[in-house]
Amino acid sequence: MRKSSPYQTYPTGPVTDKEPVLVRDLPQDRIISALVTLAGELHMVRDRVKVLEAELERHDILPPDAVETHEDTPDQAAARTADAQAFADRFWQQLTMSDEPVSHINPAIKTYLKG
Repeated sequence: MRKSSPYQTYPTGPVTDKEPVLVRDLPQDRIISALVTLAGELHMVRDRVKVLEAELERHDILPPDAVETHEDTPDQAAARTADAQAFADRFWQQLTMSDEPVSHINPAIKTYLKG
């Protein structure tokens, strides 16, 4: 049987009270450490994209500087802007959302989830 974690990062049942607290009282340096880890992962992804671009150019699949000189159509630009804004909204929502329940499920639902 798996030991319960104080950091619930996935739902284990319906939210019938306040939203779960994911980070609790972690020291700020640990949060910064997590952000630095994510930044390292992002750097790795960016590096791999650059390698892929170089390989595509080397094999004449992609013209040199095609990514840098790419110009979106108006529809593509609007879609990319909307995608970037949706990403920013998801990010900021996580930092600013209330701990009030997002749904009001009758706590009696738990009796149906056992078994």
